[in-house]
Amino acid sequence: MKLTKSTANVLLLFISMLWGSGFVVTKIALDANASVGFINFFRGFLFALLVLIFFNTKIFKMTFKDFKIGLIAGLLNFGGFLTQTIGVKYTTPSNNAFISATYVVLIPFIAWALYRKPLRAKSFISISLCMLGMGILTGIWNKAFTVNIGDFYSLVCAVFYAGSIVYLGYGARQTDVSIVAFMLAAVQGAGGLIFFLFAETERIADIDWSAALIPLLYVGILCSFVAQTIQIAAQKHTSATSAGLIMMLEGVFGSVFSIAFGFERLTDDLFYGGLLIMVSLLMMELDFQQLLVKMVKRRRLDRDAEARELDYFTGTSRE
Repeated sequence: MKLTKSTANVLLLFISMLWGSGFVVTKIALDANASVGFINFFRGFLFALLVLIFFNTKIFKMTFKDFKIGLIAGLLNFGGFLTQTIGVKYTTPSNNAFISATYVVLIPFIAWALYRKPLRAKSFISISLCMLGMGILTGIWNKAFTVNIGDFYSLVCAVFYAGSIVYLGYGARQTDVSIVAFMLAAVQGAGGLIFFLFAETERIADIDWSAALIPLLYVGILCSFVAQTIQIAAQKHTSATSAGLIMMLEGVFGSVFSIAFGFERLTDDLFYGGLLIMVSLLMMELDFQQLLVKMVKRRRLDRDAEARELDYFTGTSRE
């Protein structure tokens, strides 16, 4: 299916809303005693099963090149999901959402390191604002320079997500969407199972299934299968930076859902810290020089149109 850049960007906005809701839903699952590893295992297993059901013909034709590309994308993606799930266990959904969204600031640096995409001077201003915003958001100024472990994991998650978005935007364009989606799911499911078996002491019997089942199905079907399949397809038709700009809004949606569901209240630190992070992300992605040129050009066209309209009524000719 051929998508226009505008359509691709609208789809990315839709999945950023799904992912924003995922912060709260994951928190509900964690509160129901579902462990980090089990959530990732269940999410990845359900994701892989749905991809197989709908795209099995293409999956069975996977080449070694497809497998290698999908494996790299899957490992980056799993690293992000795992650290994000650990992060939301120890911090608030809003903090987790905003800090995770700082991957947008990191995208240009990773794109430069891997694909030699040129860096812009405003990147350094943007990252400074972003760090200031995170300092306010996490309350580090009031904690004698200690950082909540959940906030730290959220920041590590941002590094993984930045690498994943850059790789999907530049390194995985030639591989079929369904194959990459299956590999993301398979790696997440396998990685989650290994983490659950060897790094966690929680038991499946401890899970409150009446509270956890719907959140687990939600993150597996909507936040993984639907959202990530759309993401892979949409990113083939837009730039990595544009994708990052749109998907960073998951932080805003995550905070809105968190406050709406009563996980936290809107504080000054949350508002001003989140606002600074959003400004830094917008500064990173928007081309202000191009916007200024377009505004000047548009103003000139409007003046010319007004002049022609005046000439028409006065009978003046500019020939």
